[in-house]
Amino acid sequence: MKIVYDSQRWKKQMGQLAGGVLIGLTLAACSTGPNGMQWPWVFSPPVAPPTRQPTQPPVTTPPRATVPPVTQPPVTTYPPGLHGDYANYPAMRQFIGKMNREHGFDIAFLEQTFSGVRRDGEALTKVGAPAEGQPWRAYRPIFLTEERIRGGVDFWNRYGALLDSASRQYGVAPEYLVAIIGVETQYGKNTGKHNVLQALTTLGFDYQRRASFYQQELEQFLLLAREERVRPQIFSGSYAGAMGLGQFISSSYRTYSIDGNRDGKRDLWNPQDAIPSVGNYFARNGWKAGQDVAVPASVGGAALSMAETTPKKPSRSLGELINAGVRPQGSMNSSRVSLIKLEGSTDEYWVGGENFYAITRYNPNAKYAMAVHQLAQAIRQRKFGL
Repeated sequence: MKIVYDSQRWKKQMGQLAGGVLIGLTLAACSTGPNGMQWPWVFSPPVAPPTRQPTQPPVTTPPRATVPPVTQPPVTTYPPGLHGDYANYPAMRQFIGKMNREHGFDIAFLEQTFSGVRRDGEALTKVGAPAEGQPWRAYRPIFLTEERIRGGVDFWNRYGALLDSASRQYGVAPEYLVAIIGVETQYGKNTGKHNVLQALTTLGFDYQRRASFYQQELEQFLLLAREERVRPQIFSGSYAGAMGLGQFISSSYRTYSIDGNRDGKRDLWNPQDAIPSVGNYFARNGWKAGQDVAVPASVGGAALSMAETTPKKPSRSLGELINAGVRPQGSMNSSRVSLIKLEGSTDEYWVGGENFYAITRYNPNAKYAMAVHQLAQAIRQRKFGL
């Protein structure tokens, strides 16, 4: 019995020891690190008993050759937390500080946001050669096409109720709401493929001619994204950062956009919001309900010196222009007017009213406003067969 008892106790002790080892292995298997499995032994690993090695003759080690140290490439250092194409721009660091001080943006959030921005080389190329730089006779055919006229009629037919509602509310004739969207994006077919955050950052920090303007728009864009509770990285638009069917820049988006369908979002890619937003833009920039936009004119004598090639707020009466030698080629109903000159191989003269000037608040160029006016008239004529 003594022998049996001792045997059972021995087995129990060995079982406890084996269980401890098993627990140690299990804990070791659950511990991982960046380089794979780690093995923090619970018990010291077993040590093999020393073995007698056969006697070996001594080996003479030759002297080691001197190896020159490996030269490492210089390490590029960035300001803390900011990486990418704009990491070493002092102006970017200043901009981030301004957004933090004036608007309460988290610095780490802005550093992370701008670290992912890549320079938009195409935006830099396009901003230096806008279509408005062409003479009127080359500029006009870009927008006065059969496709845009037909597309304008289709857009009007599809969204007639929205256009009529916006026209009544803001006093803007529906054909001008249609024409703006037609000139800007071909009725939503081309709203732009540039990342707005990247385009505005590029133009704000690499286009020195108008850096201040684009930095202001970048500031407005970040505020817009926060207001709409949308990540700034997801917006797409034009090379200059304009967005939606009507191509509103960020400051205009924040100021004039309308939540037309009352869903809690100002979505300018949705006609329900975009159409009333264009109407609101015009109304708040001086559009006069019921007044004319522009009429062609013949000019001679002293009136030639009164012609303007860049938009200015109308300050004359129609009688003043007529007395100076301007002959409008049709009726013109506008409280104040100006004489517009569209330069080309053959100059064109137009009498423009306050509503013509309101269109130039959308884009400060007389050729742009005239393209919108003529497209609007062509769409209306096609729709009603006038």
